[in-house]
Amino acid sequence: MTRLVRQTVIVVYEARFPAAPVWEPGPLVLQHGQVRSTAEARSEYYSAKAARMLYGDSAHPRRWHDVSPRAIGDVEVTGVEALRLTDEPDACGLVAIHLRLRRGNPVALLRALAGRRGTQPVDFDPQELVGGQAKVEPGGRPFTVSFVTSAGQNLPRLYREPRYWRWAPAYQWLWALASRTNLADYPPDPKSLEPADSEIIRLSSDWHAVVLRDGMSVVGVRADQGQDDPFFGYAELYLRSIYLDAVLLGMLQKQALTSLEERMASELDSSLSVTMAELEREVSAFRHRLWAQHLTPHGTPNRLLTAYQRQHVLRERFEQILTDISDFNRLTRDDESRHVNSAVVVFTLVTVPTGIALALLQVLEPNGPWLFAIVGGVCAVLVALLLRTRSAKVAFRALRRRFTP
Repeated sequence: MTRLVRQTVIVVYEARFPAAPVWEPGPLVLQHGQVRSTAEARSEYYSAKAARMLYGDSAHPRRWHDVSPRAIGDVEVTGVEALRLTDEPDACGLVAIHLRLRRGNPVALLRALAGRRGTQPVDFDPQELVGGQAKVEPGGRPFTVSFVTSAGQNLPRLYREPRYWRWAPAYQWLWALASRTNLADYPPDPKSLEPADSEIIRLSSDWHAVVLRDGMSVVGVRADQGQDDPFFGYAELYLRSIYLDAVLLGMLQKQALTSLEERMASELDSSLSVTMAELEREVSAFRHRLWAQHLTPHGTPNRLLTAYQRQHVLRERFEQILTDISDFNRLTRDDESRHVNSAVVVFTLVTVPTGIALALLQVLEPNGPWLFAIVGGVCAVLVALLLRTRSAKVAFRALRRRFTP
């Protein structure tokens, strides 16, 4: 069986941060050859907007890391990163745990992380690894990024049944790592084994990637020469730094959109225009601070972010939120216009007969109270008759809805 050379897994959990972590500020610094993945180097790679969200600045950092390596069971923890969305207390964010397999199969680890049937819990506890720096969201399903290369020209086959013979081993690994399944969990349909060009991200002729709902997989499609390989060492560095950052930004977008959708549902039920105005300001802040589809002039992170957004329908969800707010504002404007028109109708029905009565009294110049009484009575009867018309009833009904809680 062909030996696996690189088995790297990054597990990303959603978390909340009671306060800023006390770890070293900045992203995890990796090095291969002369290349170092510092915050400064990554900021030059990404746009200013994306870099500000991913790394922050010296006064307001967004990223922290812990480089204390430790071996736990079959895995080695090579680093832990924290990414906080805002400086507010209990702010949401992400925790990324970098792992390297010491023994075993990465598919088995990924199946355990996904909680598949028949799997044992993983050897590490994410909450213990972050300590008191963050609170990992309980019951959440982590997102995984995995990278595998082999010493031979081809990876070993995972699906050995005859119906899967025409399925290339590299594509088998891409599917298994990204979906975190094996044949017992989900037997793929032999009629749709070849992925579409839109699903495969061909990073280069050496490695390919796939992004699914809960996982991203990257595999080498040629033999890995280990420490002497001219490229795969750099590839692993790129994956664990700038390519991971694109996925982290997509996950932050998903977190924020989910929060906006929950707020939207509650506010539409209450129909509070003041609160809806606050939500509209939050949507505007999300658009200017976090929402992005173009991160860098370099194409790969843009393609990874687009693939993640497509899996979680982020663009459509954001457009739906904007449509809901636009519809609510239109209905609010229509209601306000209807209430104003109703008030004008009632005011007209009351004041026009009164004005006619006052003008008539001025022309008649009465000397006694009887004429005043007669004109006033006629005016009152006319107002009462006008207020019983259909237009008046519609106006009163609209005003009653406006002032009834």
